[in-house]
Amino acid sequence: MLELTSTAENQLTQISQVNMDMFIGDTKTGNINCQFGVNERAPSTNPLKLEPQFLSNNLANHTISNRMINNQTISNHTGAHTNASTSANTGANKADSNQVNTDVNAIETKLGGNALSSLSTLVEHMMEAMIVVDEFGNIQMANRHAVSLLLDCDKTSANSLIGQRWQSYLCEPQKSHYQQMILESRLEPRPLNHLPNETTLNMSNGQTIDVEMSITHFPMSEPLFGIIIRDLSKYRAEYQQLYKWASTDCLTELANRRVFDADLKHHWKNCLEQGDPISVLIIDIDHFKSFNDNYGHVMGDRCLQKIANAIKSALPNEDCTAARYGGEEFALVMPNCNTEEVQQTAQLIQQNINALTYMDIGLDISVTISVSQGHASEINGQFRTANALLCAADTALYRAKAEGRNRINACC
Repeated sequence: MLELTSTAENQLTQISQVNMDMFIGDTKTGNINCQFGVNERAPSTNPLKLEPQFLSNNLANHTISNRMINNQTISNHTGAHTNASTSANTGANKADSNQVNTDVNAIETKLGGNALSSLSTLVEHMMEAMIVVDEFGNIQMANRHAVSLLLDCDKTSANSLIGQRWQSYLCEPQKSHYQQMILESRLEPRPLNHLPNETTLNMSNGQTIDVEMSITHFPMSEPLFGIIIRDLSKYRAEYQQLYKWASTDCLTELANRRVFDADLKHHWKNCLEQGDPISVLIIDIDHFKSFNDNYGHVMGDRCLQKIANAIKSALPNEDCTAARYGGEEFALVMPNCNTEEVQQTAQLIQQNINALTYMDIGLDISVTISVSQGHASEINGQFRTANALLCAADTALYRAKAEGRNRINACC
């Protein structure tokens, strides 16, 4: 049995502790103070989740390194036993190195198996469509939701997706963008990840669907990427319905006041920047309170619907916005329309409404409805704001009502 001096024993303890701290960190403070050689790489940022390749390279290297340092220290402080100790320890190092490599390989296999098994379980139990692809885009895992979405079949096995190229489902320009991301991930030491992004997929039946897709990199011995796919068709339909409810007058199906105000500001800004004219036309039903008092509010609603259709059919183009402004008032935003064009539109509206009959809603043939209209146009900078243009049209409307109703008045 070798006997060491107290100095040698202290040095050996310090060297062993330094090398152990290099691998697992400072056991007293809990801080990680890793130092790595030229052929070693750092583990993941979480010290409790060391990658198997890191275990393979560093556990073996540091274990053998510790043994060699220990042997060198012992050899320097012993005389007669130097050659015998070196020879014996060289054989022991080889045997221990083989044993370490065997143990590490077993650990790596066990960790990889557990990781893949856990990943497969996660994919299968996801409530959204999810696939896992390798670095070349080949599908390695898929759950039933992904099968239902991509193959449009609820009964097909997930194995039918395994081995397919994920890129075949992508449309341009997303397909080229995805290929570029893969190329960059190979050239630079950064994983391929991206947050949810909207794109379009080609389906097996030849159709396309809008989806939201995110990619997550799994840092395993062979890189894998988890792709979650969210079908946006249902959400888009719901959004369009909600937008329609929020922007449309439910009775007349014209735009509501909120849309009118927004469109007026939008078209005012664009027309002012481009030097184009913009006009506003306001329409008010004459004596509508008396109509409601005589025939009831149900008939009043039917009357509003008929007048709204007459206004809509008189619009000169799709850029114009017809809205129910409030109660029995309607308003039009008419971009790129000058005074003559808005006057012609007002006359057509007056003709359409004067020609209406109300027998189809149960009223007598003698019942008639008329409207008063006022309009204003911004052409040469006479109005400073969109609100000033609207006020000018409103003033013209009240002048038309004051002059006897059932007439059209333009702003002076």
